[in-house]
Parts: sequence; structure tokens; C-alpha cells
Amino acid sequence: MKTISILPHLALFVALAMCSQQADKIYHIEGTTVERSAYSCLKEFTGEKEGKFFTEQLIRDLANGNEITPDHYEPAQQYKFHWKENGVIHFIGFEAMQTASELHIQQNQAQAQNSNPLIDYAKMTYRDKTPEEQLRLNRLLDEQLDKSEEPSASSTSDKSLQENVTAMETMAYVPLESGTDYAVYNRKSFSLYVVLGDALLTLNAQVGPYGSVDESRSIELAKKLADKLSELCN
Repeated sequence: MKTISILPHLALFVALAMCSQQADKIYHIEGTTVERSAYSCLKEFTGEKEGKFFTEQLIRDLANGNEITPDHYEPAQQYKFHWKENGVIHFIGFEAMQTASELHIQQNQAQAQNSNPLIDYAKMTYRDKTPEEQLRLNRLLDEQLDKSEEPSASSTSDKSLQENVTAMETMAYVPLESGTDYAVYNRKSFSLYVVLGDALLTLNAQVGPYGSVDESRSIELAKKLADKLSELCN
């Protein structure tokens, strides 16, 4: 199903939908760089090493002594763990890491000393969308389905899944107070987005199986995970 292949790239579609609104806030100037040494340690985790900082040792405290089971898929650089606590399953994972340069985001010289452009990017991209933005996102997803050569691309099930994708952008985002530069959680997709210096991390945190997720505990787990990540370079 084509829509399933779209789901991991939802952030890209949202970013495209927001692109025109970001244009007057974020500038790309060749040769302008911002040194954020506090989290330079993350920059070594690129290519085949990307995500390998996300180890059982890193997240052990989150499991409160329960046995942790890894479920990694290294070809896609996805690092996941799960455990049971009081009979309830907990999931956390690392999905991706992007730098400001990889996202083609740089500050202009006037902004360079005062803000982190990745925070602006994350706040613009990972937030509840207006009805107009929802419409634009739906159009982008429709275009992707129309381009698909797969017979199922226009099926009822694909359209239903597409509706679920866009629904995850409405009344879903919960900003988190944490030790990171910025963190926000999507309570519908269970995705956690964290800005650490020049790195934007995409993770997930979920308490309970699909169809029976404990939302408040999932948010609490996401916050604990963000706080744990803030210790990475200390």
C-alpha cells in the first residue's frame, strides 16, 4: 500500500506544507554557521553509526529495573526497545537524526547570536495544523497516491489510512518541559521530537499496546526520554 510507505515521511510532507510560512523566518545563507559545541558529540553518529548512541544502557533507568528487549533494524538505523512494567508493555525508540545543514536551515547573521533555527523549525513543523494547512497536506498526500503505480493506491483502505495520517496533525502535539533545547510529543502517533543543539531527533514513546494506549503515561515516558537524551553530552 502506497500510503503505508508515506507514513514514515509524514514530517517531510508537513514541512513542505509549512514551507511558505517558514520562508520569511528562516534564511539560508552560504558560509553562515553557528557553533553549538554543547551537543557536538552527536555529530559523530552519522551514516552507519547513526542512532548507535541509543543503547540499553542509555535507557535502562526508564525501565525501572524491568527486563529490556531490543528490537533493532540497523539497515534503517532504527533502534527500539520494549519492556513490561506491572504487566503493561512500554515501547521507546530512535527513528532519525537530522542536522540544520541537512535540513538546509541556517541562521542569518542577525539571528546567529540569539536563537537556534532548529527550534523555530520544530515549532513550525510539529504543531497542530489549521484547517487550511490540513487541506494543503491532504492535497500533497493525494498527489503522492496519484503518482503511485500500485493498484491499491486509490483503494478505500489507503484513503482511510490517509485520513488517519492527517488526523494525527490535529489536537495532537504536547510541548514538553525538559532539559533539552526543545521537545514536543505527538500523543496520536506517539512520536517525540527533540532538539539538541544542532541535532533534531525523531523518537517514539508509548505505554500500552495499540488500541489501548495510556496517554498520560506515554507523555510521562516521553518526557523522561527527552530528559535522558539531554544528558548525552554531559
